[in-house]
Amino acid sequence: MKNLKKSWIIILAVALIFTIGAVSNVSASSIMQTVQAYQGVKIFYNGQQLTDEKQPYIINDTTYVPLRMLMENIGCDVTWDSANYRVIVTSSTQASLSAKDAQIANLENRITQLQAIIDELEDGSGADLEDIEEAIYDTFKDAGDDYFGDDNIEVSSITLNGDEDDIAYLIKLDFDNADNYDDLADLDEDDVEEFLDDVESEIYEEADGTDFEDADITGKLIDKDNSSYYVRYNGSQYTYSWGSGDDLDDIEDAICDTFEDAGDDYFDDDDLNIKISLDGDEDDVEYEVTIDFDSSDNYDDLSDVDEDDIDKFLDDLEKEIYDEIDDTDFEDAELTGTLYDNDDDDYYVECEDGDYDYSW
Repeated sequence: MKNLKKSWIIILAVALIFTIGAVSNVSASSIMQTVQAYQGVKIFYNGQQLTDEKQPYIINDTTYVPLRMLMENIGCDVTWDSANYRVIVTSSTQASLSAKDAQIANLENRITQLQAIIDELEDGSGADLEDIEEAIYDTFKDAGDDYFGDDNIEVSSITLNGDEDDIAYLIKLDFDNADNYDDLADLDEDDVEEFLDDVESEIYEEADGTDFEDADITGKLIDKDNSSYYVRYNGSQYTYSWGSGDDLDDIEDAICDTFEDAGDDYFDDDDLNIKISLDGDEDDVEYEVTIDFDSSDNYDDLSDVDEDDIDKFLDDLEKEIYDEIDDTDFEDAELTGTLYDNDDDDYYVECEDGDYDYSW
């Protein structure tokens, strides 16, 4: 019995030895392996060599490249998260592209806004006469101090009237509280003309880029409390009236000065001799225009003249007469008129209430 027990002990011991040996052989074969590694590998990206002193290796036919070297060369950032034992790669190129896209979008929006402003200026719709009038008043509301050394001369109003061809300004000065002057006639004419020259320049500047940029400018400066005191500008020179503004002869002189070149301006013939006269009273004012064709280059008589040109001339003439009689004793008068051929009374144009009646 003892011999049998001893035999089993020997058998178990041998079996244990063999088991330990087998496990040892498996572990050894898992840990121990042959490694073939090579240095000197060069890496190129888009024709540029990326290899530096941290050379890549080929290990068992697989190329191992330093991660930071590779990622930073293709526009990525590499950071080490030591707390979580992680390598974090982010694309800095993508962030840069997003920022550039946003910048481009902003620039495109600004270009669109600027183009809209340019289009508005080019089509002349950016201002009308009321806008220009407001800008002129803002510029010259302190003219009493700026031009005449008396800030108690008040610019009571500046108004503009006209169209794309002609603009007329009307400026009223109030001397009620003036320190140095009793009325418009007391002002120095050089100061007056400097003021009105600047008004004209400013109107041209404000009208630039609008439908009115090519308009001819005329105007009138009057004493608010005495309309017979005024200075008139016909586009080239100033005329002064100190107290005779209610006389039709003075109004007639101003009209003749304004239309002294009417033959060339309206009918493209500076050899036409045109005369204008006014007659009437506070209730009715009548104008008479005669055209002499004796020296004309282009016309034999009144019937040869284009009716549109005649209408344009008479429209402007009536408008100028109304401007001249404004703030005078004649301002409420009814206006009528006749245009004659100087050599043939049968050729005429009559005007009443703005309607023209032609007779050849």
